[in-house]
Amino acid sequence: MGRAIEVVTPPTPVVVEEPPPSPVEGPPGPRTLISLEQLEQVHAAESAAERAQQLQSALGVQHYPVNPRTCVWVDFCFGVLNFARDDARLTPQKTLALLTLAHVVYTFATDPAIDRDLSVSKISEPVPPYPQESTQSQEDVVPALLDSYPSVETVYEHFREKIRQASGVVPSNDTAQDTETPSSATSSPPTPFSPMEVARIVTYFTSTFFRHVRAYQYLNRVQRPSVMRECPLSTETPLPPPSLADATLQPE
Repeated sequence: MGRAIEVVTPPTPVVVEEPPPSPVEGPPGPRTLISLEQLEQVHAAESAAERAQQLQSALGVQHYPVNPRTCVWVDFCFGVLNFARDDARLTPQKTLALLTLAHVVYTFATDPAIDRDLSVSKISEPVPPYPQESTQSQEDVVPALLDSYPSVETVYEHFREKIRQASGVVPSNDTAQDTETPSSATSSPPTPFSPMEVARIVTYFTSTFFRHVRAYQYLNRVQRPSVMRECPLSTETPLPPPSLADATLQPE
C-alpha cells in the first residue's frame, strides 16, 4: 500500500480583464445589459445551475470560478432576475430595464473613485491597492480604502434618481449618454414601473443590496489570501484480472 500526498491549492487571485458587457442596442428603444432573447434563454433553463450558466454566457463572463469580483457580480445579477420573475412578476421588458438599472447602481457603488475612470474594467480582478513597501498595516489601510468609495447614502441617492427615471417621475437622460460607456448608461422600460412595482423594487434593494454595499466595496479592493491544504490519500494497486483462458463456468 502506498501513500500519496495531494496538495490542494485554491486558485490565487489573478488579474483577469473582462470588460463589462455592452448594453444591447436592438430596434429603437432603451439599451439593456442583455437582450430579450438572452433573457428568454435564461428563463427557459430547467434548473438554477443552468440559468446561472446561461446568465454567465449572456454577460460574457468566462472566469466565474476564479474571479471573486466577477462571481459576486454575476450572483447579484442572478438575484435581481429571480426577484423580477418570482416576486415582482415583471414583464420581460421591465425585467431587462431593472437588470440594467441594478448593474448601473452596482457599478457606481463599487467604483473607488468619485471622479470615476470609466476606462477601467468594472469586473476585472483588482490588484493590491497599496505598495508592498508601505509602512502602514493592512488594518489601517482598509478603512482608508473604504472611505474612498461612495457612501451608502450617496449610492442610495444614485439609486433613487435612477428608479425615479425608470418610473417616469423625472425625464431620463439616456439620449445625452449615448456616447458614454456602457457602465454609465441607464435604461427605462417602454412602460414605466408602477408605484406598486417601485415599492417592491425599493424593498428588495434596501433589504439585500444596501445591506451589503460595504462588503461589496471591500471585496472589490482588498486582496484575498490563498490557502494551501495537504490531504493524505491511501492508494492501492488493483490485482491484474485472470486471463480469459482460465475462466470456468459457474454451476447454477
